[in-house]
Amino acid sequence: MGHNIHIKKETAIYAVCLAVLFCLFAWRQFFGFNKNDEIFYISTVYRFFQGDAMLVDEWNNVQLFALITYPIYWLIRLVHNSNEGIILIFRMAYLVFQALVSVWCFCRLKRFGWIRILPALFYFVTTPYNINSMSYNTLAFGFVLLVLVTLAGSENLSVPMCILCGMFTAGAVLANPYVVILFLLYGVICVGSAVWSHHTKNSWKQCQQRIPDALKIRTYFFMGVGAFLILLVFVWFVFSRGTLDEILECFEYIVMDTERQKSFWEKLAKYFIRIHRYYTGLVYLTAILSVVYLIARKAGKQVSGALYMITEAVAAGGYIIYYGFCWEMVGINYMLVPLTFVGLLAYVTSEKKDRYVFYGWFLPGVFYTLLAHFATNTGILTMSASCMIPSAASLVLIGQHMQAAKESWPVKQPNGYDTALMQESHKYSAVCGTVLAVLIAVQFVGGIWQRVTYVWGDEKLPKLTVAAEEGPLKGIHTSEENSFLYEDVMQDMEDLQLTREDKLFVVGIAPWMYLNTEAECAAYSTWETLETDPLIFTYYEVRPEKQPTVIYCYDYYESILDTEFGTAFLNKGYEPMMMRRGLVLLRR
Repeated sequence: MGHNIHIKKETAIYAVCLAVLFCLFAWRQFFGFNKNDEIFYISTVYRFFQGDAMLVDEWNNVQLFALITYPIYWLIRLVHNSNEGIILIFRMAYLVFQALVSVWCFCRLKRFGWIRILPALFYFVTTPYNINSMSYNTLAFGFVLLVLVTLAGSENLSVPMCILCGMFTAGAVLANPYVVILFLLYGVICVGSAVWSHHTKNSWKQCQQRIPDALKIRTYFFMGVGAFLILLVFVWFVFSRGTLDEILECFEYIVMDTERQKSFWEKLAKYFIRIHRYYTGLVYLTAILSVVYLIARKAGKQVSGALYMITEAVAAGGYIIYYGFCWEMVGINYMLVPLTFVGLLAYVTSEKKDRYVFYGWFLPGVFYTLLAHFATNTGILTMSASCMIPSAASLVLIGQHMQAAKESWPVKQPNGYDTALMQESHKYSAVCGTVLAVLIAVQFVGGIWQRVTYVWGDEKLPKLTVAAEEGPLKGIHTSEENSFLYEDVMQDMEDLQLTREDKLFVVGIAPWMYLNTEAECAAYSTWETLETDPLIFTYYEVRPEKQPTVIYCYDYYESILDTEFGTAFLNKGYEPMMMRRGLVLLRR
């Protein structure tokens, strides 16, 4: 009976916190005009909704994530037959996605008691760059977390749960193809565990009974089944619009990523160099404390991890405060890293080590941060944001450390404190629990503060006073300057009177223009395309049917006509025309 009361209390606390945060973040969704990243995510799926072929008409190498958002966009358009206000709608959809992932984590981590509240809410208060949209980053983080929580949260995994976990894995691979490396390594570990266990037991049945469900080949097989189901959907979607010959013809240009062309060893080295550069003190302190603790234990000394954890928590708290409240640029990403170091030391100094969490969640999460670093050209920004995954595991390890410390407190006896419990190894336990609680509170307060106040790509929150009244940005508050810019572009689009027969190519950073028209997208990507991009003319050679009827050169002047880009289109019969926010080339 008492156990059920505890569960109900935990659930009530979590539900209230989630509801309050959901309302707060829902209010926050109405502010900030992100001119590039956020709208690129939506404009990519929009072109597929219009009928463009994945891997044929679209050449951006992150496009696969749109297979996940496509059904969401399709459902939205069923009840809302236009792109008016689509940015706000997608922000709300992302918030719902986050809430569902958070609830899944809370339910799957039931065995941890009250501790499960921490990682579930921690995920909900974090989002990379504070861009509140379903993107290759946010989807990858969410699905990887779902997979690791599912595997590490329970010792028993049913077949349907394994299949669902495989579907989560496929979602993560679509968002970040590098995740397939993590999946393959997991398979190697499962096979290795089976082989090793078979050598120590007389029969295969005995060895399978010994291996945890998370490491059984059966689990990996059914995860593969789940991933295969998503693969079938992917193959159907791709080949329903394009042929194999077309895909192979375009594939070399899709992987031609000039932004990320770095050698393997350079990428690997920079991963560690960047961690060292931004968290120097924490790197050395964690290493020293871990080594000293292990040496002391090896020497047979009774060592309490409390003092080590106090030292680590104070140092990590300093970094969290600095990046969460003092750092000007994307602190919402940087502040996620310190908890990973604290979690590592919490495991090292734990008397009862939870190997499920450490090996099944924490270490794969750390490895994913390396994969995220390889998959992007943004360096420390995406890598630090992806630390949400191991840091969420760290909260479980820290919570377990706090729980163990509390259990070791002296017990009040009738004649005073039981002196037998007042050992040297326990005298810092109460202080340790308090310091760790403060650290967690600082992390959450900093995350919420960043989530509410930090604005990516727009002015600071107090300056976002003007609400857009039409178009894809409808309902979003932005600055006066951006409001004028947006209204000018909207007026330009109205003057151009684009129809479904038109093909629009936007030069510069203005992907929202694609959302404001039913004209076909005539660019190899809705991401930033400059006039110097060598793929522009290659795209029209390979896909001649995509020749634009309207080229809107956003924030360009007549000088662009003297460039190689301008001359090439003028020679094809395009007529230039200056508009409010740029130059337009027309051939209708």
